Amino acid sequence: MQRKWVRSSSYRQVIGRIRAARWQTGMSQRALATKLGKPPSWVAKIEQMERRLDVVEFVAIARALGLNEARFLQEIALSLRKLDF
Repeated sequence: MQRKWVRSSSYRQVIGRIRAARWQTGMSQRALATKLGKPPSWVAKIEQMERRLDVVEFVAIARALGLNEARFLQEIALSLRKLDF
C-alpha cells in the first residue's frame, strides 16, 4: 500500500519540475541515467513516482542537467502553494 506522501500534490509538482527541466535541456531519460551512472529504469521510476527521490539524488540530477541545484530547489519551493506530505 502506498502512503499518501509518496504521491502528494507537492511531490508530483517537484517531479514535474524535474521532468520539465530534463525536457527543456533536450536530455532523454537514458542520457540522464548515463550521466548519473544509473540504469535508465532508475530515472523512469523517479519520474513515474515508483521510487522516492532523496535530496542527494536531487542534487545529482540538477547538476547532471546543468542546473544550479540551490536555485532550482528555491524555484521549486516557491512554486509550491501548500506543502502536503
